[in-house]
Amino acid sequence: MRIEKVYCAGCGHTVRMAVTEGPHHGQSSLPDGVQLVCLDYREGCSGGRCPNTGSPGVVMAVRLAKSHLNDDAFETVHGRCDACGGVSDLEILSEDYAHCTLCGSTLQWVMMKLDDGEAIILTS
Repeated sequence: MRIEKVYCAGCGHTVRMAVTEGPHHGQSSLPDGVQLVCLDYREGCSGGRCPNTGSPGVVMAVRLAKSHLNDDAFETVHGRCDACGGVSDLEILSEDYAHCTLCGSTLQWVMMKLDDGEAIILTS
């Protein structure tokens, strides 16, 4: 994998883009083939398309979450994953999608605030 610095018209500054290689042996957390992963993904990137790749913003978020190249990029909440049934940390990818750190699934999520100030995370 190599990391290139490129200008992002969406952010208005230089960002780091990782160029991954396809897996050579065994399993990989990323799909086969070369992938571009923005290491400087931010909350504002989730809407629209990435100006550097043309991919939807949430696709770039999923690539970054699954790559584990910058785990600090996402807010994390604790909740039950509908895909695996486990209670784990869910990385918030966008207003609508989260990534389960336990099984690696991408799922829809919603936070319900309760009257006492607490919140419940629901996934589907």
